[in-house]
Amino acid sequence: MTSTKQHGFSLIEVMVAVLIVAVGILGVAGMQVVSLQQNRDALLRDQALLAGNDILDRMRANPATEYAPIGFADAPAAGFDCITNSCSRDGMRAFDVAQWKCRINPIDDAGQIYPVCDGFGIIQASLPGGRGSIQLDAGVHEITVRWIHDRDGNTTEIKLRTQVGVI
Repeated sequence: MTSTKQHGFSLIEVMVAVLIVAVGILGVAGMQVVSLQQNRDALLRDQALLAGNDILDRMRANPATEYAPIGFADAPAAGFDCITNSCSRDGMRAFDVAQWKCRINPIDDAGQIYPVCDGFGIIQASLPGGRGSIQLDAGVHEITVRWIHDRDGNTTEIKLRTQVGVI
């Protein structure tokens, strides 16, 4: 009786090993995609919070002037340059809101850059499809920053609430 010894691997063993490795690589790639999506969402949320806090700081610096209401669809107002010129409180309000709106998104619905934003040198949106609003209810200002967060056009928003008073 002679015994035969097997040398090497069979084709089935190799195919099973390749299948296991492929499933592992697909799992790692899937985790990478989810990680990239979460990082992008975190970046956009951070940009929205920065924008909301920016206008709140501007409102606190000019407390005797009412900033609300400002709607999502309101275009940034042109004609105010409070960097090189002295401005009244209302002029500073218009300047603050225009810069704020331009930083969120300097592009109108037709895909054109608002002229005032181009004058500020702001030609790139910090938030895709970003829009901002300021509302006042019972002495509480509500700042809302909204942006498009996916390819389907779904939006996300943050809301900040504060009271701004004259000291």
